Parts: sequence; structure tokens; C-alpha cells
Amino acid sequence: MLKTIRNTWNDLRHLARARDNVLDAWPKSYYRRELIPVRCLHKWMFVVNSPAGVQHVMVGNGKNYRKSPGNTQMLKPLLGNGLFVSEGELWQRQRRMSNPAVHGSRLAGYAQLIAAEGEKMFAGWRARGDGHEEDVTETFTLLTANIISQIMFGFTLGEQRVRLLYEAFVEYQASHGRMHLAEFLGLPAWLPRPGSRRGRRAVEKFDSVLAEILAAGRAAHGGDGPDNFLHMLLAFRDDEGKPMDPGLVRDEMASIFLAGHETTAITLGWALWLLEKHPEVEAKLHAELDQVLGGRAPAFEDVPKLAYTRAVIDETLRLYPPVHAFTRQALGDDEIGGRKIPAGSFVTISSWVLHRHTLWWDEPEVFKPERFLPGAAQKIEQRAYIPFGAGGRICLGKHLGLLESTLLLAMITREFRLRLRPGHPVEPLARMTLRPRHGLPMRITRR
Repeated sequence: MLKTIRNTWNDLRHLARARDNVLDAWPKSYYRRELIPVRCLHKWMFVVNSPAGVQHVMVGNGKNYRKSPGNTQMLKPLLGNGLFVSEGELWQRQRRMSNPAVHGSRLAGYAQLIAAEGEKMFAGWRARGDGHEEDVTETFTLLTANIISQIMFGFTLGEQRVRLLYEAFVEYQASHGRMHLAEFLGLPAWLPRPGSRRGRRAVEKFDSVLAEILAAGRAAHGGDGPDNFLHMLLAFRDDEGKPMDPGLVRDEMASIFLAGHETTAITLGWALWLLEKHPEVEAKLHAELDQVLGGRAPAFEDVPKLAYTRAVIDETLRLYPPVHAFTRQALGDDEIGGRKIPAGSFVTISSWVLHRHTLWWDEPEVFKPERFLPGAAQKIEQRAYIPFGAGGRICLGKHLGLLESTLLLAMITREFRLRLRPGHPVEPLARMTLRPRHGLPMRITRR
């Protein structure tokens, strides 16, 4: 009995650390092991740390694994039945409908809009003068939120709306962005959770802006309508000729908005912080920009030539993946690496751990963009690098996100240097996404 009580107490302490910051729950031994079975409160969880295991769970036998109830309950209040929550036939239909919005043929046009919005931000920086300081976590979130709204909805948010959305998502992450014991135990969604009221207020703020966007989209809809994602939602008809349910239209808008701006904003912040910490990398980046651009602003046609700039983004995504973990639940019995996985077990793939694993990476803790340059990148073990997931549920906007982050990083570093406020603590905080716990206040000067 005493041993049972002691084990339960240790399990609760471990869950408490994970609830505050799941990165603290990964022991050092996980970074050198391939499969770790964990028994916690009479529930099995298997941490999969091998490319072969990732391939099996996310691709080869992906049909046997659903998104974990914990993930679903974390996202559902904000995203409803949108693409990142739905399963089965509904998910397949939504995925097929959404694909045209991020087709490669559209990227050149999107790049022009990205560059135009970036230039507006830079104009504000120039007006404030050299040496002004701002939290770039917030700055980049506001920028990318406005970009995705224009790309996908044809709607310019404006400062007031974009700030309201930013505040709503910060509040939602604080209330719903952490693991809760109720989800781990599989308790029903109707049971109250800490922060539920704050989360509802955040969703109400979020919905107030989405309602304005949707109203504008419906007013513009007619005939062929504008060629964007919102038009595709409004023009959709099922096999019986019925339009999409209004609630599902809202859920898809929320999903594409969230996925389309949050990860890019975070990546830019981490990249600029890493560049400051590694002046030799920053010097190589500047040399490439000077050589390729010759003093002018980058355009879509330049992106393929900016190999080192893109490598900086890739290496940033390795060390600080915005989506830091993927958790699944086994629908039926399975086997991974010779270990039986009972039905109902949870399987967690931590991209944070996988990307820093000693078996798959040389000097895994070192910021080394060269590992992603052409020629070297082919040596990386497949599925050892999954910042966008893998398999059927790989991020829909992967190519748009890489274009946006590469282009904006080139634009920023071509003209400006960003330096963290001296003494400011930087701690990665794993909630819904991997953000700096205390933000990134940076001093901005011209090169």
C-alpha cells in the first residue's frame, strides 16, 4: 500500500511539472532512447523517439491512431470541428477542399502580399528610429495574423482587430494550452476544468473578429467571387447540393487562421534570437543576402537562391519546433520496435526530443544551419525531422509557412539587427505552441 501511495504521489508530481511546462517532463535519458514505456496513474504512454517509430505511427499504420482526447479537448473550444480536430471522412473532405488554397501555383502571389505587409512593419520601425525596443513575439504575431487574413479571407484586419485576436489567443493558451489531469484520465469534456471561464471569454473575443470577416466574405460572395479560402468555404456544396454548415465554416476559418500565422511568428522570433547568440551564423547570412540581393529587397524569385537563409529557418525549426509534440491514442493493439502497444494506450512523439536526439543528430544542441544546406540535408534520417508532422496529417500550409518565414527573415536581416534586452531571461514554454515564456524584447537598429 505504501509503495502504491508513493508511486501515485510521484506520478502526480511528474504531471504537475508537465502541466507547467512539458519540456521539464522529458528526462535526459529520453534523448538517447528510441522507445520509452511510461506507466502513470494506471495509464500507459509510449514515447516514440525513432524515425522508424514515427513512420509507423504517423504513416504506415496511421489508421490505427487517432488524435488523443487531450489534444482534442485542448483545441476543440477554439477550433470546433475544424481540420485540426476532425477525424475520418469529415477530415478527408475538409483536407481535399482546403488543398487548392495552398497550392504551389499561388505562392508567387502570396509572396507579393507578404513583402508588402513586411514593408509596412519596417516603415514603422524606421519612423521610431534606431534603438527602439519592442517584443518581437507580439510584433511578428500581429504581422503574420494580418498576412494570413488577407491571403485566406481577402480581409485586412487593421490594428484594433489584429490586437484583439492576439490578446484572445494569449488568453486561450493560458487557459487551455497546458496538459490537464482530466484529459489524461479520459474524463468527459463536460466536466469543468481550471480556466474554462477565461477560455470562453477568449473564444468570444476571437469569434467577434471572425464574424466580421465572415460577414464581409458573404457580402463579397457571388458569381465567381474572390479567389480565396473563404470563398471556397462559402461556395462548397455537398453531394446533395447543400452548403457547408455555418458552424463548420467558422471552425475552418479559425483553424486556417491559427495555423497560418502562429507558427511563422514564433519561428521568426526564435531565429533572430539564435542569430544574435551566434554572430558567425549571422555573418554568413548577411554575406548571402548581400551577394544575392545586392542591396535590394528580396522577391519570390530570390527565395530558391537564399539557401543559407532557408537553412537558418530549418535549423530554427529543429531546435525550437512550434508544434513540439504529437500525441495519439491506439485504436487497436499494435507493436512498435518489438514492444506491444495495447489498445487505448497513448503514444507521444515529441519533436523537441526527436530533434535533439543523440542517435539521429551530430551535436544536437548546436545551432548549425549547415546541416540543412543542399547536399548535407540528404544525410538527415527521414522522419528524424518533423516540424510539420508527417503522413496524411502533415501541416497543410507547410510550403506557405516556409516561404513566409524565409522571405520575412531575409527582409528583416537585410536591413536591421535585432538584439535582446540585456539580462532578459529566455525560456521555451511548451503549451499549444512553443513560445518564449517571457517574450523577446529586442532592440532594433539599422545595419
